Amino acid sequence: MLFYLLIALVVVLDQVMKYYIRTNMQVTESVPLWEGVINLTSHRNTGAAFGIMEGQQWFFILSVVAVIVGVIYFRAKGEFKGRPLMETGVALLVGGAIGNAIDRVVFGAVTDFFDLQFTKFAIFNIADIAINLGVGLMILSMLLEWVRTSKKVSRKGDA
Repeated sequence: MLFYLLIALVVVLDQVMKYYIRTNMQVTESVPLWEGVINLTSHRNTGAAFGIMEGQQWFFILSVVAVIVGVIYFRAKGEFKGRPLMETGVALLVGGAIGNAIDRVVFGAVTDFFDLQFTKFAIFNIADIAINLGVGLMILSMLLEWVRTSKKVSRKGDA
């Protein structure tokens, strides 16, 4: 149940913030949130991260469908049971993917708005943060499992 609540939370937060940006700011308009650190900048992206694969909306939409089908399949098989970091990471990834997919289907482009001022970086949104955090947690989960498995194998070899 928490798995689906986390997905819903990411989608709702992402869509509420994007709605605010679309209805209150013109595209390219920028407002400092924290002077010199981060601005809210209204931006539309028809590509992926850093604008790559611009205009490939159907590819992105089909990718989200494939991810969701894969998650449903592996979750039904119990692949995430007893793996809270992996389950949380997957939920964040799915929530972020759905949030950006909604934009692609409804508006033809993803609404981005977080604009870091202290470095040259892509403008991004809550869904992007969730996707990256989710992938990071999934990798961390796999690394921790690998370390645990390696220790078990080395203990058996010592015996």
